[in-house]
Amino acid sequence: MKADAEATRSTAAGLTLSPLERKHLTRTRAWANDPELMRLLNRQHTVTEAEHAEWFDALQQATDRHYFAVETDAGRHIGNVWLWQIDPRHRKAEVRIVIGEAANQGRGLGSRAIELVTDLAFATLDLHRLYAFVLDINPRARRAFEKAGFCAEGILKEDRWTGDRRCDVFALGRLRQPALTS
Repeated sequence: MKADAEATRSTAAGLTLSPLERKHLTRTRAWANDPELMRLLNRQHTVTEAEHAEWFDALQQATDRHYFAVETDAGRHIGNVWLWQIDPRHRKAEVRIVIGEAANQGRGLGSRAIELVTDLAFATLDLHRLYAFVLDINPRARRAFEKAGFCAEGILKEDRWTGDRRCDVFALGRLRQPALTS
């Protein structure tokens, strides 16, 4: 299910999604190791440079995921959004996102990036359903998904350990809308 790079480039609302490239790795690793982002994403361990390079090399061969850099119109890399566990049989995938720097958070950029990857998933990859899991300690992420048209589908009670407490996980989903015919 590997798509052509140009076919997976998406631009709208002051943002561009482009396939993740080596030039994006330094910032991506910094975000993966940021303590606050690690907490919000429930990451337990930091990532070494060697582990990160190995992950990126394996990503190039994967067919069940698509990673995109989120860039501003000025070309600044501000985050990543990705489709995870793409299931072509059932035409579904999980959406995950990180907006990396605090200055870019809380400005609606995450919801716009989610809208872009959603449009791409439905139109280019012909998926039918997208879903996301958001920890209750991350209300900003939940709002971003809801603003992008995702609806709450359930709560996984005390599903994750944050290091200091158990937290609930919200399951959110969005279905592809059928094309309107006249």
